[in-house]
Amino acid sequence: MERKINKLEHAHVEVLVTVDKEDWKKAQEKAFEKAASKVEIKGFRKGKAPLNLVKDKVNQGEVLNTAIDSLLPDIYKAIMEEDNIQPFAQPKVDVTKLTLDELEVKFTIVTAPEVELGEYKGLSVGKEEAKVTDEDVEKELNSLLEKNATLVLKEDKAALGDTVVMDFVGKVNGETFEGGSAENYELVLGSHSFIPGFEEQLVGHGANEHVDVNVTFPEQYTENLKGKPAVFECDIHEVKAKKLPTLDEEFVKEQNIPNVSTVEELKEHLRAKKLEEAKNKVRNDFINKVVEEINKNSKIDIPEEILDNQVEQRKQDFLQRMTQSGLNLEQYLQVIGQTEEQFESQLKTTAAKETANYLIFEEIAKKEEIEVTDADVDFEIAKLADEYKMTAEDVKKAVGGQLDQFKHQIKMQRVENVLWNNND
Repeated sequence: MERKINKLEHAHVEVLVTVDKEDWKKAQEKAFEKAASKVEIKGFRKGKAPLNLVKDKVNQGEVLNTAIDSLLPDIYKAIMEEDNIQPFAQPKVDVTKLTLDELEVKFTIVTAPEVELGEYKGLSVGKEEAKVTDEDVEKELNSLLEKNATLVLKEDKAALGDTVVMDFVGKVNGETFEGGSAENYELVLGSHSFIPGFEEQLVGHGANEHVDVNVTFPEQYTENLKGKPAVFECDIHEVKAKKLPTLDEEFVKEQNIPNVSTVEELKEHLRAKKLEEAKNKVRNDFINKVVEEINKNSKIDIPEEILDNQVEQRKQDFLQRMTQSGLNLEQYLQVIGQTEEQFESQLKTTAAKETANYLIFEEIAKKEEIEVTDADVDFEIAKLADEYKMTAEDVKKAVGGQLDQFKHQIKMQRVENVLWNNND
């Protein structure tokens, strides 16, 4: 097999492959045998008729296509391994010469874009200091109490923050519509989980009351309901209020936090937790700003094929999530007020930014000679095992088939360390 490599612009490589005549002949023979095995001729069992009778029944074009397809994987593997060409997107394959004696194939491969990296050290973008106030700690403490709150029946009328248990039937022009009815539905008033104006109209009403709630569906809603007035006939069964637990040592012990048994120790624990969160946020925000500066001073030419692949992949992932939530793309676009073109343009902008950032990180890793060894992986696994009180073997099982991704994550963290330690 002869291969001629031609480097093109915009990170494209063209590989012209001339297949050995003997290999091409054998591929055709196997393809013919495969096609012949499916041919039925009267008087013979399937696949057992003489070849001279079968030949006229076999589609020669199908044979050639099957033969070509059988050779392409090994050719592509040789290009990657022997010529060290690493694809960054699905290659384009063209047959440039095809006879019974000759086969010539052209691969057009998109490789990783070349990055002309700008300065990535000595940048000044403003490194902030992580801080936690007493107010932050109180909010975290109140949040913990809220999570442990119980609902108790309330004899008084419903107020914002209360939960009402009700049946409701929604009607537009006197007719019910799909998804507009429910029984024994629990709604937290003020949660903004229903149409604007709905929850507020239940405030001031109590158990065993009937309430007609009048609302208008927003313009950014499903096509059959947007902008239409509706009436929801609601029958309230119960009103429940939140009852927060008492903040005392008994409550603290129920949280099962190691080395925390008093209220003051709980507050210090929450302060340390919030400080760690604040440090992570400061670090992430700082890294993002540094990478933006590096991007401005770098030259990265990302081929359209890469962006198109990214957009399509992101779109399919998004559509899958939408399907699981009961929406299709058209309904979602109506809700957010975008066209499909605007939606895809937004996806492309995000893909371009994230791909550029990925390439910058990879280029910095090369310049800093950052490599992740098996010993590095074992060390990080041991740290995780200690943090989560697991055995190293259990952590390895959890990582499972994502070991390459785990190693890549370690490498990216080390690049972040370079950026954090060498900029301010």
